[in-house]
Amino acid sequence: MLKRLFFSLAAQFFMAGLAVFIAWQSSDFLTKSDFEPSLAVLQNMSAAVFTLAGIWIAYLYPEAIKSFTNPKKVSVLKGSDNAKRIENLVLIIFTSAFVLLGILFLNLAFPILEKSPVLAAYKGKLNVIYIGVVIYLSLNQMRAIWGIMVNNFEFVYRLSFLKTNQALSDDLKG
Repeated sequence: MLKRLFFSLAAQFFMAGLAVFIAWQSSDFLTKSDFEPSLAVLQNMSAAVFTLAGIWIAYLYPEAIKSFTNPKKVSVLKGSDNAKRIENLVLIIFTSAFVLLGILFLNLAFPILEKSPVLAAYKGKLNVIYIGVVIYLSLNQMRAIWGIMVNNFEFVYRLSFLKTNQALSDDLKG
């Protein structure tokens, strides 16, 4: 668990560093308006991933849904694979929620910051921050989408494996 946390934090630092580097290099020729279409797509993608991961959790773990209606009938999640899969899906949901909150923050804070007479001298730095945040949120959302793709692949692989085992078992029974 500690190893996984370390790699997750390392990935976040890497994405943040990459976002800052790209923002720093591109802030002279990119503006906030260049990212408006990207932010709209990012918002839609985050909402879709948020929904897909929630559907996966509801599909794979119906006892989680039952816990709301009858907490006494809830069983413990079985198997470390299932526990790991639901943990990954919950992290994907958190990532997409974080991206949606980041987009909300950008849409609320940056118009205020740009119009502030106190920060007028820092418009160039605000542009770097804006570009960096958009890139960072985009990289996080790409990672979440990758997580959904991996979960889908693992599901199909496991389904194929179980189907093959069932066919072999049926053949052996004759």
